[in-house]
Amino acid sequence: MSARRLRNAALAIAVALGAAIPAAAVETRLHAEDGGSLARGDADRIAVTRAGRLFLAPRLSRLSGATWDDAPAHVWSMAATASGSLYLGTGPEGRVLEITPSGRIRQVYRVEEPMVTALAVLGDGTLLAGTAPEGRIYRIAPDGRGAVWAETETRYVWSLAAGPNGNVYAGTGEEGLILEIDRKGNASAFFDTEEPHVVSLALHPDGGLLAGGSGRGLLYRIDDEGNGLVIHDDELPEVTAIAVQPDRSIVLALLAPPPADPRRPLVRIQLPQGARGPGGDGVSELDDDRTAIVEGSIEGLPMPSDAPSAAVRGRVVRVSADEHEVDELWRSSSEAPFALGRDAAGRVLFGTGEPARVYRVERDGDVARLVTLREAQVTTMVDAGGWIGLATSNPAATYRLDGVPAESGVFVSRPIDAGAPARWGTIRWHEEGDPARVELYTRTGNSEVPDGTWSGWSPALTAPAGSPVVNPDGRFLQWRARILGRDRQENPASRIEVSYAPHNRAPRILGFRLDSPLAAVAEQARFRFSTTDPDGDPVVVEVRYRPAAGGEWLRAIDSDPVKPYDDGPASWKDGRITWDTSAIPEGRYEIRAFASDHPANHPGEGRRTLADERLLVAIDRTPPTVAVTRAADGTLEVVAKDAQSAVRQVELVREERARFTARPMDGVADGAEERFRIAAGDVPGDGWSVRVTDAAGNTAEEPLSP
Repeated sequence: MSARRLRNAALAIAVALGAAIPAAAVETRLHAEDGGSLARGDADRIAVTRAGRLFLAPRLSRLSGATWDDAPAHVWSMAATASGSLYLGTGPEGRVLEITPSGRIRQVYRVEEPMVTALAVLGDGTLLAGTAPEGRIYRIAPDGRGAVWAETETRYVWSLAAGPNGNVYAGTGEEGLILEIDRKGNASAFFDTEEPHVVSLALHPDGGLLAGGSGRGLLYRIDDEGNGLVIHDDELPEVTAIAVQPDRSIVLALLAPPPADPRRPLVRIQLPQGARGPGGDGVSELDDDRTAIVEGSIEGLPMPSDAPSAAVRGRVVRVSADEHEVDELWRSSSEAPFALGRDAAGRVLFGTGEPARVYRVERDGDVARLVTLREAQVTTMVDAGGWIGLATSNPAATYRLDGVPAESGVFVSRPIDAGAPARWGTIRWHEEGDPARVELYTRTGNSEVPDGTWSGWSPALTAPAGSPVVNPDGRFLQWRARILGRDRQENPASRIEVSYAPHNRAPRILGFRLDSPLAAVAEQARFRFSTTDPDGDPVVVEVRYRPAAGGEWLRAIDSDPVKPYDDGPASWKDGRITWDTSAIPEGRYEIRAFASDHPANHPGEGRRTLADERLLVAIDRTPPTVAVTRAADGTLEVVAKDAQSAVRQVELVREERARFTARPMDGVADGAEERFRIAAGDVPGDGWSVRVTDAAGNTAEEPLSP
C-alpha cells in the first residue's frame, strides 16, 4: 500500500464512513474522523473539539469525594472565598454548605426556605444567601451565625451581585424586579424589567449592571441611576448566566424549557355518573358524584404524528463590546447550558445538562468538550483563584477544574463500519504544536458491539505518518488513543484516518423478465431487469439457456457493464438486453440470468448472483397452420394449430385489413390448438380471409371460399 495513495486520500478528522466515489471493490477507501464522530467516542481526560481535535483536558478532581454522606439533590448556587473554599446553596433542605479545597464538608447554615438560590461573598467575608419561595436574603458570618437580612417581598431571589458602593443588587421573581439593598438590609426597587424573573446578574466593568431575564430572553444593561436598555433579545426565553470578558464583550448562556412529552392520551372515557375510576394517574374527578374520566392509550396503536420536531434547547452567544454584533458560539437541540465561567487564560467555559458536561470555547472559535460527568447537570461554576469550582445537581457533587492539563488521557473511538469484512491498511494522525507522545491501538471484529469474538488490541502504534494495522480482517475496526503530556501542554492530535479495502460483496438482480407477455419469440428476445451492487461495482448481466427438458447451460448473451450509480452504491439501476435467437433451433428453452461483478475485481474475488426468476421461452419461427370448414348453415369453423407456441388470435381480413377478431370457442386464446366458430352473417360476400397469429408473432392466412 503506497504512501502516495494515502496522501492523496487524506481528509480532515472524521470517524463515519467516508462518502467515496463508486469504484471497484478492490480499490482502497479512506475513513477519516470528524468532530461529530469523535463526539460519540469515550473520552477519559481527553478533550474533543467540534472541529475534530483531541488533546489532554484540564485536570479534574472531585472535591466532595466519598465523604458526602448526606448529599442534597440540587446545588442551586455557589460562591468562592478568598481562601479557596466554596459555599454551596442547596435544596430541597435549604442548607448552606462549605467545602474546603481539601474536600472537607460542613453545614454553615440552614435557612427556613427549601431552596438557597443565590449566594454572594462580601469583601469582609460575610456570606449573603437568597432563598425561594419566600424571597428572603440571609446574612451569614464566617463563624456560621446568621439571620434574615432583607425581606424582599418577592417569591424568589434568583441572583445577587455586590456593587462597588457597598449596596447589593438582587434579581427576583415573579414580578421581574431588580432590588437595591443598602447596608442595613433595606430593599428598594432599582429596575422593573419586562420579564417575570431576573435569573442572572453581573457587574458591568464600565459601571452599572447586566441583567438576564427568564420569559422573553432579554439582556439588560442598567446604569447606576437605574436606567435600563435591552441590548439583546434572544430566540430562547432564559438568560441563565452572564460572563463579562476582558475585552468587555458579554457571553450569555441561554436555554429553553425541555420539550413537552409528545404523547397524549389516545383514549378518553367518561364513566357513568356514580362510577368510580381506578385510582392513581389517568383519572380526573369531575364533580362530587365521583363521575370520572379515564385516560390512557391502547397498546399497539401508533402515537400521534404531530409531535413537534426537535428545537434548540440551549445556546451560548457573545455580544460584542459595542453591543452591535452577536456571535453564536455553540448550540444544541438536547443540551442546555446552566453555568458560565472563564479559565486563567481568559477562555469561556460553560456547563450543561443533560448530561453534565463542561465545554470550553477555544481562541479560534472551536468548542472543546472537556469532560462528561456522571451527574445530570452542571448547575454553577465559579473562579476560585487559579482553578474553577464546579457544582452539579441530580445528585449534588463538586469538582475542581485546574488550569493545567492532565498528565495523560485515553480516548476510545466508536467502531468503524466498513460495510463488509475488510482488509485494514494504514492508520495515521497529525500532531499540532510540540509533539506529545500519542499511542494508537487497534482491534477488529465482525460484531457491531465489541465482544469476546474481537481480536485483541494491537501493540502501540507511534508513527503519526502512518502505521500498518496488524489486526485480522473484519467488518469493524476500533481504535484507542493514549496521549501523554509534555511540559504540561495540551498537544492536540487531529486528522485521524484509516484506509481499508472491503472484501467484495455480491451484486443483486431482480425482476428478470421477457418483454413478450406470452413467452415466445421468433428472433429477438428482449429482457428487462434491475441490478444493484453494495460496493458500487459495475454489474454485468449474463443470460444462459438450455432445452426445457434439461441439459447443459449455454451462453445466450452478456450485457455491457452497468456503470456505477450516481446516487450511491445501494441504488438500483434498470437495464435491458436483447438476445438474437435466429441461430438457435426452434423449441422450448429454460432461461436464467446472473448478475456478475467479475470485471471490477481481482481474479477469483468477483461474485455472481443468480436471479430468482426462471423463464420458459419458446423459440418459434414457423407460422401456425389453419383449416377452415363451412357448415351447411354457412357457419365457419376454424382450427388453428402451432407446433411451438400458443395461438394468439384469429382475425377476419378483407382488402388486407382486419375487420374483426374472433373469440375462441373456449373463450381464451392460449393453447397450441384453438377452435373458432364464425356465424355466416359475420362474413358477407367474397374476398374474405382468415389470419392466424401465434405467440411469437408468426402469421398464416387462409382465403375463405364462397
